This record gives sequence, structure tokens and C-alpha cells, in this order.
Amino acid sequence: MDELDMDKRLAPAWHRIERELGQRPNMSGSALDMRQQYKQFSEELGALYPKPALETVEDVAITKHLAVRTYTPDVTAKDKHHLLPVGIYFHGGGWCCGDLDSEDNFCRMLAKAFPLIVVSVSYRLAPEHKAPAQVRDAVDAWTWAFENAARLGGDPSKYFTIGQSAGGTLAFAVPNELIALHRGHEVKGIISLSPFVVHPSNVPPAHRAAYKSFETNANAPMNTAAAMNTFYGKLPLQHIFRSWVANKTPA
Repeated sequence: MDELDMDKRLAPAWHRIERELGQRPNMSGSALDMRQQYKQFSEELGALYPKPALETVEDVAITKHLAVRTYTPDVTAKDKHHLLPVGIYFHGGGWCCGDLDSEDNFCRMLAKAFPLIVVSVSYRLAPEHKAPAQVRDAVDAWTWAFENAARLGGDPSKYFTIGQSAGGTLAFAVPNELIALHRGHEVKGIISLSPFVVHPSNVPPAHRAAYKSFETNANAPMNTAAAMNTFYGKLPLQHIFRSWVANKTPA
């Protein structure tokens, strides 16, 4: 697909972002190169919009390699008598990019709009840390958040996972891991935004005609097929989906 065809398919909101940035962002090079590009793009995009004000935003170090950022909305006096839902949030970035700052504005918006408590997770990244380190960190962060419901002011009966892109995959992976640990009852919902759940080479032949996004969006803004193949190769990918197969969950 050429650039003109891609232009026609992009949403007006995305075209507006490109105009404000003065460019069409794309990532290329090594995984570490793209990490820096991703960080720069996140900073430039975040600077375009004001940060929503919240009652508290706190960084918490759980272990030497795992940290979270908690977002608590400013609720009314009436709402203070009610415990809030808690979303455990996993950022995107192909498991190689991103941090607590890259989607800070989005987490603030979520916490303020609903309202709910957001626990954003800074999981270890490839290529320095191979899979399943990302899944293990995600589960450990969930466990910390669930065990600290009282500290957070959260309702233990309203915990859910949420993430986008690579984080959307982790939003699916964590419940699967918890099911294997006989803790599936802890998860009351999953919000997975544009996740990676089926590798292009694993699409069943009978369904390949319907699953063409990896080809039709090969040169999409920000994240290309070439970039994704670089990310896939740094994990290795099969460890992300290991428990999905063991639990008979399609991957």
C-alpha cells in the first residue's frame, strides 16, 4: 500500500496530530534505536496537551526492577464513601519501548473520566530482558495492586487489566497466568486496545483472507511491519504466549 492510499485510510484525528507534530512519526533501526524514537514521540505528543489534574499521582518501587505509578482521581465528598474500580495498566511499545511517562496523559485521563484508580506498570523491556520477564512483571504488579487494595482505596471486586498494543497483549496474558494459579476470580474484566494476539504466521489458513492487517498496514505511521518484526525477534515471542497454549487459550 502506497503512502497516498494510507493517507486516505487515516482518521482525521491522526492527521491533526501529524500537523501539530510537523511530521509523520515512524520508527526504524534497532530495537534500542526505536526505543529512543518512541520516547521522543511520546514526549512531543504529551507536550501538545495539558495533563489532567488528579488528587494524587505516586510512583512506587515494588522491587529493584519493577515499579508502578498510581493515579487517584479527585472525587466528590459523596464518592469518597465508595471504593473505586482499579485498572492495572500496561503501556505499549512492542515490549521493547515505553515507560511510566510514555502514556502518563492517557492514564490521567482514564482515572479522571470514569473515575477509577489506575496502576500503570513499568515492566522490564527486551532486548535486555527476554520473555517471559514482561509477563512475570505484569503478574507481580497485579499481585501487588490486588494485595494493596485498601492502601489504594480500590474495590477488590472491581479489578481489571487494561493496556494498548504490547500492553494489550499483557492485559490478556495476566488473566491467563492467574487462571493457571487458580486466581482467575480476581480479574473482573479485560480492556485490550489493539493488542497482538495472533502472529501473522500463526493465522489458520482458513482465516488468512480475513486477517490482513499486518500486510495492509505494513507502512502505517509510527509502527511498521518491519518494526514489529524487529520487536518480535527480541523476545522471543513464543514465551509471551506460552501459558495461553497451556491453558488452551487461542494465541
